[in-house]
Amino acid sequence: MVHVWRVHLDMMSPRQAALYRTDLSEDERARAERYRVPHDQNQFISTRGILRNLIGHYAGTPAASIRLENNLQGKPSLTEPPHPSLQFNVSHTSGMALLAFTVEHAVGIDVEQVNRNVSDQDIATRYFSPQEAAYLATLSPDKRTQEFLTYWTCKEAYLKMQGIGLSGGMAQCKIALGQDGVKATVRSTPEPNRGNGCSLFRINPGQAHIGALAVACHSVEVLYWDWKD
Repeated sequence: MVHVWRVHLDMMSPRQAALYRTDLSEDERARAERYRVPHDQNQFISTRGILRNLIGHYAGTPAASIRLENNLQGKPSLTEPPHPSLQFNVSHTSGMALLAFTVEHAVGIDVEQVNRNVSDQDIATRYFSPQEAAYLATLSPDKRTQEFLTYWTCKEAYLKMQGIGLSGGMAQCKIALGQDGVKATVRSTPEPNRGNGCSLFRINPGQAHIGALAVACHSVEVLYWDWKD
């Protein structure tokens, strides 16, 4: 069972962000200060604050007392209080955050804003497999943007699930998109046989965003929730 939470960040006021800021660690506050645009800073603060509140909900502890630690690729894990079975991941982009929670099985999630100005074909040529890049080249610009972001989010969610990040091999992580518009399959990975037993879902969080969820489990049920402050 996986819980996926959707947060509409554009609905978060500066006052709400200021309240969430009180729960953040010194490191998270320092990261927030690196955002030069107040709107972007508030969205980061809100995402981290909500992440802490949800971890607190599942782990049964106050948000401010939680200690998080990132691995070398930036994937966060819970170090205090000890809760080895709780698995989670978070992704945020302009206007939207997605957070995933489960137990025992590793999880990765990604969300991207639909940006018609992205150089999708150039990026696909550099970072996708030759077959994926060739397929995208056959599509119209609007369709190509949608399919490019679908591939991108599926790849990133899978690599985040593995805890290896984008440097783990975008081109070696090949994705097959299911005809149902929901599921996808990992055809090959940077490490042989690592895709076995993985469930990969495409998420449609709204007209302006595309997302994906990866879970290290063959049989998965996903429940979707909206965060209400």
